[in-house]
Amino acid sequence: MTSGYTSRSKRQMERHIKRKSTLPQRGFACIALDRPTDGVNVGHSLRAALGFSARMVILGSKDSSINVRKLSTDPGRAYRHVPILEVDDIFCVMPNDCTPVAVELTDDAVDLTNFVHPERACYIFGPENGSVSPGILEKCRYVVKIPTTMSLNLGMTVNIVMYDRLAKNTRKREA
Repeated sequence: MTSGYTSRSKRQMERHIKRKSTLPQRGFACIALDRPTDGVNVGHSLRAALGFSARMVILGSKDSSINVRKLSTDPGRAYRHVPILEVDDIFCVMPNDCTPVAVELTDDAVDLTNFVHPERACYIFGPENGSVSPGILEKCRYVVKIPTTMSLNLGMTVNIVMYDRLAKNTRKREA
């Protein structure tokens, strides 16, 4: 028996290297919730993750009363389909080469309608009764805001951002 590749396995390897991806789009999105306190909104966020094909959900320092397996606003049971990580520090589990994007109402935030979504993004949302923490904002490459006349709840905000990503990526592919 000889070591190394046989000519057949070498051909197979070349075939795999030359094969182009059949995925409709490149990249991925994940969702991170900073200190969520309301299970209803977490459930809506998980439902958005499942519906808009997020690859992962990170729950940073969530309220201990939230049980992701028993959320009435997540009828699809996203935890069965999308990895959900419960951590103290969102950045400890964020995928490599992933662009952190905070969604927050700040004076220098980019309007979502003009925002070009990164190919690999982790969208970070603040708690229902507060803002994304200053420490997280410092680490984010972008801060975006939804142009509204009033603040939105967490679940609605996640849905809008994920839909905006989907719509813009779809238009890009069709162009």
